[in-house]
Amino acid sequence: MNHYPRLPGSFYDESDILRKVQQAGFARITSPDAVLACLLCRVSASLDPGITIPNSSLNYISALIGESGTGKSVAFRASQDLLPDIGTPIDGLGIGSGQGIVATIAGEADENGICPIRNPRVLFLADEGEQMLKIGKSEGNITMATLRTAWSGGSLGQTNADKTRSRNVRADSYRLALTIGLQPHFASELLTGVYAGDPQRFLFAGVTHPEQPDIIPPFPTPLDSVHLPEGTSTVLKVDPEVNRIIRDHRVKRQRREVIDDPLDSHRMLLTLKTAGLLAFLHGDDITIHWWNMAVQVVEVSRNVRNHVRDLALVELQSTFGEKANAEVSVRTMVDEATRANVVDSMIRSMTNYITNNGNKKPVNRSQLSQACAGKHKHIVPPDDAITEALQRGLLVKVGEQYALPVRN
Repeated sequence: MNHYPRLPGSFYDESDILRKVQQAGFARITSPDAVLACLLCRVSASLDPGITIPNSSLNYISALIGESGTGKSVAFRASQDLLPDIGTPIDGLGIGSGQGIVATIAGEADENGICPIRNPRVLFLADEGEQMLKIGKSEGNITMATLRTAWSGGSLGQTNADKTRSRNVRADSYRLALTIGLQPHFASELLTGVYAGDPQRFLFAGVTHPEQPDIIPPFPTPLDSVHLPEGTSTVLKVDPEVNRIIRDHRVKRQRREVIDDPLDSHRMLLTLKTAGLLAFLHGDDITIHWWNMAVQVVEVSRNVRNHVRDLALVELQSTFGEKANAEVSVRTMVDEATRANVVDSMIRSMTNYITNNGNKKPVNRSQLSQACAGKHKHIVPPDDAITEALQRGLLVKVGEQYALPVRN
């Protein structure tokens, strides 16, 4: 099996903290990307609910993808050792039902229906997430619905006739982070929740890495805690250029000038959350630098997710063979997967062309089109690939030309 898409080594060279993340992964013989995904959840759980990004919570969910025994649990433990103090006793608690999630955060209501917040910050771990998905699909189960709401910081709980049995958690009064480990087969089942909005909210990371060194490095010294005094409330500052990128994308979606893949419907918010956590880990505001770093993380997550989808295609073809209905489903998925892979290849050709174009100077549309293979242009119009690259933040428009985004 091929390795999952991964962040380049240059990503981890951007700071001493990120170099420690890479070292921690290699020291424990797991992927640095998986350690990073777990670490972002730990940073999230370190922050009081009052610490937010504009108009959204910093609640966070990551999904580690790999076969049994390839390092999912190891990655989580490495992140614990790298950032041991997150300021909450709910650190790696197993996840159960939606009601159980709410009960962990809030106590029973008093006679007036008021629920005390027992644990305002929680970090859950679904070490073998297959069971969570199975439970989540059972009739009447609200686990996945609770997680969808929690990711956005919405109100949680239920109301009973007996007020003392009601548990209602007010919006933005809690911090929830979750790391879920999934084998590829079960990860593909997560994609079946596309229209319910499940996988769009997850940051995906593979747990194997082809550059694992033969000589195992020592584990790095732990990072300092980022937990601030209880009750701290602030909205992280966002660079105006980042706000412009997000606003322009929203305007184009509103006009139907761009139509996101359903699996990418929360990409901008996931990127902003990721940028916020990276920035906070480094004691910084959300600058264009951290936005661009987050774009890389989310793009790799997207590619890992697509890799899982491709594995599901092979399994689907093998399982259903010549059944007519399955053939239609497979053909549709193959076409979508082929198109997605072609778009990815065209974007790489375009960005490589600019990189190799003296001093990375902006180029015009015709040059980008010429950079793409003819066989690919028969499948996807170059303009579509350019539009997708702009949406992902991998290209920016400079007048009537195109360039790579600024990397600080």
